Amino acid sequence: MNYIQGIERNQAFLFPGTIDELISEDDPVRVIDVFVNTFDMQELGFTKSRLANTGRSPYHPKDILKLYIYGYFNKIRSSRNLARECKRNIEVIWLLKSIKPKYKTIADFRKDHPEQLRKVFRQFVSLCQSWGLYGKELIAIDSSGFRAVNSKKNNYNQKKIDRHLAYIEEKMEEYLKELDKNDSEEKDEVKMSKEEIRQRIETLKKRKAKYTEIEKQLKESGSEQVSTTDSDSRLLVKNGQPAEVGYNTQVSVDEKNKLIAEYKTTNQNDRKQLHDMATRTKEVFKVDSLNALADKGYHNAEELHKCQQEDIITYVGVPQYRNDSPLPAAGYHTEDFSYNREEDCYICPQEVKLLTNGKFHKKPCRNGNFTLVKQYHTKACKSCKVKHFCTNAKNGRVIERSQYQEAVDANTRRIKMEKEKYLQRQMIAEHPFGTIKRTWGYNHVLVKRLERVDGEFGLVFLCYNLKRVINIFGINELINRLIACLCLLFQIGIGIMSFLTGRFTSGKSMVNKR
Repeated sequence: MNYIQGIERNQAFLFPGTIDELISEDDPVRVIDVFVNTFDMQELGFTKSRLANTGRSPYHPKDILKLYIYGYFNKIRSSRNLARECKRNIEVIWLLKSIKPKYKTIADFRKDHPEQLRKVFRQFVSLCQSWGLYGKELIAIDSSGFRAVNSKKNNYNQKKIDRHLAYIEEKMEEYLKELDKNDSEEKDEVKMSKEEIRQRIETLKKRKAKYTEIEKQLKESGSEQVSTTDSDSRLLVKNGQPAEVGYNTQVSVDEKNKLIAEYKTTNQNDRKQLHDMATRTKEVFKVDSLNALADKGYHNAEELHKCQQEDIITYVGVPQYRNDSPLPAAGYHTEDFSYNREEDCYICPQEVKLLTNGKFHKKPCRNGNFTLVKQYHTKACKSCKVKHFCTNAKNGRVIERSQYQEAVDANTRRIKMEKEKYLQRQMIAEHPFGTIKRTWGYNHVLVKRLERVDGEFGLVFLCYNLKRVINIFGINELINRLIACLCLLFQIGIGIMSFLTGRFTSGKSMVNKR
C-alpha cells in the first residue's frame, strides 16, 4: 500500500484546466463577482470609471471594489495583505483575472471613495428591499465604539495639558537649582555636568512648546479634547469611564431578518442620535411610521419628542437614577404623582393638587445647555402630616415637568405595557456588533478622519448583510437573483439606447427632407 501521491511540480500538461474549474459553483466569491457587476460605477461616482485619452491605463474600479469586498468578507483588511493575496490566493486570482495591483493603489481606493462605498452599501439594502427581506415595521438602534488610529497618549484635554505643563515647570525648576548647586560645590561631588543639565532643559522647553501648541489647537477648535494623530477621533466614555480613543458607530437593524438597514459614524455619545437614526431609516424604507427600540443610553426627552412628531413609536429604556438621599421615601417619588392633562396639574399620593402658573423656566443641563420646565407646587405641603416622607424643603414639594414630558411619559408607558417587544432589542441590535467585533475581530478602524471611517464601515456592514443574505437564500439562488437584476439593467440600457437612436435617426431624416 502506498501513500496518496501529488502531482510532480515540474510536470507539464497538454490540456491544462482553466482557473474557472478551480472555483466551485457554490463559492461565495462568485456572488461578489456578479454583485459588483450590477453596479454602474460612473453613476456611483467612482473615479477612473471613465477612461481618459492620455496617461497610463488604470485598473477598473470594479476590480478593486471586488478585491475589498472579498477581503472584508474573509477577514483581510490590510492593503498590503490584499496585495499579497492577489499573487497567491486562487479565489482572488480568479476574481481579478490575474491582475496584481500594488498595495498603494489598493489603499488609495479605500481612502478616496468613502461616499461611494456608502452608496454601495445602500445599493445592496435597496436590492434586499426589492426581495422582501426587510419587514420595515420594527427596528432596533444600537451603537458600539471602535478604536481609531490614535492612541490615548496622543489625545489631550485641558486637564491633561495642565498636568504636563506643571510637571515640566517643576522639572525645569529642579534643573535650575542643580545648576546653582554645581557652581557652589566641588567638581567631584556634582551628579550631572552643566552641559547635561542644559540639554535636559532644552528638551523640556521643546516639550513645553509642543503642549502649548496643542493647547492653542484645543482652544481654537472649541472642543473639550483634541487628538493629534486622527483629529476627528475622540476619547469615548463607557459606563461613565474613559474607554478608547475612537469612533461611535450607530446602526439600525430590521427585525425580520436581522439585516442592517442604515448606519452612521460619529464621535459623539448616544444621547442625541435616536431621532436622526430613526428618520434616516424611515427614509431608506420609505414608510410613514416606524417602531424603534433602543437602550437607556438613547433616553433623551427632546429626542423622544422629535420621534413622536415624526410618527416614530419609540421603546427606549428608562434610566434609573441613583438617589442616596432618604427623601423622597418609597411611594413619594415623582412617578407616584399622577398628572391631570385637562387641568394641567399633578395629584400627590395624598390626593392634593399641585398647580402651576403656566410659565416655563430654563433649567440647566449637564452638557451646558438648558431645557424648559414648568413647576408645580401647593401651599398644602406646609401642613401635610406626611411631609417628612416627601421633602424637607421649607415651602414644600416642587414637581418639574419638561416641555417634552408628554413624549417621555408615552415612551415609559409603552415600555411597561409591552415588555416583550422591548426585550427583543438585544436579540436584534447586538448580534451585528458581536459578529463584527468578536468573530471577525474588527474592533478597530484602519483609516483616519470621520468621512473615511464612515466609508470603511460601509464595507464592513455590506459584508455582514451579504453573509446573512447568503444564509437566507443560498449561494446559487442569490447568484440567480443578481443575474436577473443584471439582465434587467441590460435590457433597460438597450431600451434607452434604442429610444435615443430612434430620435437621432428621425431627426436626421427630417433634416434631409428639408
